[in-house]
Amino acid sequence: MTAAARERHGGAVPDAPARGPRRVLLPVAIGAGGLALAIGVQLVFDPFRTHIPLCILNHLTGIECPGCGAIRSVHALLTGDLLLALRNNALVTVAIPLIATGLVTWAVRRARGLATDLMPSRAVLLALVAVAVLYTVLRNLPAFWFLAPISYVGG
Repeated sequence: MTAAARERHGGAVPDAPARGPRRVLLPVAIGAGGLALAIGVQLVFDPFRTHIPLCILNHLTGIECPGCGAIRSVHALLTGDLLLALRNNALVTVAIPLIATGLVTWAVRRARGLATDLMPSRAVLLALVAVAVLYTVLRNLPAFWFLAPISYVGG
């Protein structure tokens, strides 16, 4: 801003949204962190041979929550087995590309200096909760056995 323009605005610089490639770093770091975590878990253990009981709900009640089988699903995705990933946790398998698309959209909007409101509307949140609850109920019914995660070796 020139000195003349600054004087016309009373010395104050109007708020302009920040732009540029530096603003892309946050969404890229979040995406890279998630991918690094998934690869790290992949390298440390095989969830099909080792059982790590992470779900307290499953441990106490035997109910398969929406997250049960997620580690096996991500493991199968990283090895390129989409069908096995879907068989272990279809909800997580479908959510991963949607989350990746959201991160890319967020990065592009930040680079262009556009508003990046991360909080979805109340209707979207209620729909996501309804999907998770419906998925939980269905995967615990005998008729929908194919939604429950497969058992680990030795289980």
